[in-house]
Amino acid sequence: MPRVLAQRKPHLLLFLLLSLNLVLMAASVRGVRGASLLDEAILSIAAPFLKAAAWSSDAVAGLWGGWVDLRRVENDNRRLRAEAGTLMLQAREAEEARQEVRRLRELLALREETGRRAIAARVIARGSAGPARILLLGSGTREGIARDQAVVTPRGVVGRVIEAAAGTSKVQTILDPNSGVAALLQRTRVQGILVGDGDGACNLEFVSELASVDVGDVVVTSGLDEIHPKGAVLGVVTEVGGTRDLTRRVRVRPEVDFQRLEEVLVLAGTQQANREGTP
Repeated sequence: MPRVLAQRKPHLLLFLLLSLNLVLMAASVRGVRGASLLDEAILSIAAPFLKAAAWSSDAVAGLWGGWVDLRRVENDNRRLRAEAGTLMLQAREAEEARQEVRRLRELLALREETGRRAIAARVIARGSAGPARILLLGSGTREGIARDQAVVTPRGVVGRVIEAAAGTSKVQTILDPNSGVAALLQRTRVQGILVGDGDGACNLEFVSELASVDVGDVVVTSGLDEIHPKGAVLGVVTEVGGTRDLTRRVRVRPEVDFQRLEEVLVLAGTQQANREGTP
């Protein structure tokens, strides 16, 4: 192998000299555009690589710009979603406040209608022990609430206070089987006692079998128990059954929705106390 290279060494030197001569001639000869032939050859060879590099640079720049824009849009969307959530929460709070104001206005109007000193109280708990149906109020003796005071709403009678402490009071609703409210049918003035059945309804008891009672008749308080004001709505007759022991079975749906009850009005003093001038 070294011998072959030694034999061809003059030819290789001649080839290198001729190549160098051509390069020098290309560098000295000007092309049509004024550049040397060597420059044009180098540019021709490098042009595809330069174009590819430029395209890659533009693509990378485009991708980077798109990513930056996407991040900006994502941040804007996140901010807008947060603002929308805040506005929705504020709207819900405003609606809750509006409904509470409406309920309190109705209680205020009812207090003015009763002509008796009344105390607005909030329902803080609902309870039942066996068939008993009890409400716990967040007001008590400090606010003037006492035992055997009537509890009402603009829709009708809730019940009566059975226990009162400094900051709370317990109400026996008309749904309680141990309750009893002197009542009468608004249409015929037939009297009876409204007693709860413990299952969300009431029965009007001691109604004569000869009395005229129809489904849809309104039942109101008679005032004879000297606790509830006369003429307050108790409920509507939903069923008239057969007779037993000379009395008619009358089922009544309470007008008050006890599951949605939030505020009530406690009428301070009984009718007997009011007539005697005692608060």
